[in-house]
Amino acid sequence: MLTILLLLWTAAAPVDVAGNWRVEFVVPNGEMAVNMTINQNGTKLSGRVVNEDGEFPLEGTVSGDQVTVTWVVPEQGSPLPITMKGTIDGEYITGTARLGNVGEGSLSARRISRNP
Repeated sequence: MLTILLLLWTAAAPVDVAGNWRVEFVVPNGEMAVNMTINQNGTKLSGRVVNEDGEFPLEGTVSGDQVTVTWVVPEQGSPLPITMKGTIDGEYITGTARLGNVGEGSLSARRISRNP
């Protein structure tokens, strides 16, 4: 019985995505790269995204091997939400990035380091 409970708990436990990530994604006008720090509390994610335009808070969730992260950047005076959705495989995430209503492109991320 204990073995079954441990197996169920392990299967339900979210994947660890905490750490520092280098994220690259395709946008309608080319490619974009950001550095992302993800903090994890169970299935809830928080942290920040840093690029040449500044630092932006992020929030998100993880469910199984699926991760969703959103942050907002200013674009011509208006807020532009960027949503990353992907599949976690060890130190890598692959998926898509959606820039508001502008468009969607492929995404890849690599964990650079884990949070202490």
